[in-house]
Amino acid sequence: MLMATIVFWAIVWCHYKSLANADVPKRPNFKHSNNTEFLHSVKQCVDYVYYHNDVEEVNLELLIAQAALESGWGNSRFANEGNNLFGIRTYDLREPHMLPSNKPKKWGVKVYKHECDSVLNYINILNKGKAFTEYRKLREEGITDPFILTETLDAYASDKYYFAKVKSILIKIRKDYQ
Repeated sequence: MLMATIVFWAIVWCHYKSLANADVPKRPNFKHSNNTEFLHSVKQCVDYVYYHNDVEEVNLELLIAQAALESGWGNSRFANEGNNLFGIRTYDLREPHMLPSNKPKKWGVKVYKHECDSVLNYINILNKGKAFTEYRKLREEGITDPFILTETLDAYASDKYYFAKVKSILIKIRKDYQ
């Protein structure tokens, strides 16, 4: 009788523990064979980051579009070898980094242990970076349109067509993946 009671309570405890953990976002394994799986993994990382970190949310559509653009939909060398979905640079070459070419540079592309770490870094850059005060100002004013918010990212990339590329991916995601 004692053994049956112990087994019963062990089963009940395991059941309630599994219910409590059911809504806890997990890190995705980030293996993908197509754009839909890539987008889903990025979204899972965003959920994971927001659940496990005290950070202010950024525009999800913009984050996903930039991840798709900067990582070649997760297929770039920096995404595959460095888990860097956003092309985030480091000027401290003592940090783990990859060089963008064989030529010596004064900067490298950061290397992360997991793709979700690059998502967290991207969120922190938008939330705290000096170059993104206009982004934060618009967000505080209630602007949520990623096409408008894209225009605040001029410090993010040196490509003069960057805004158009991000907006093109936003349109593609809205058209093909929603």
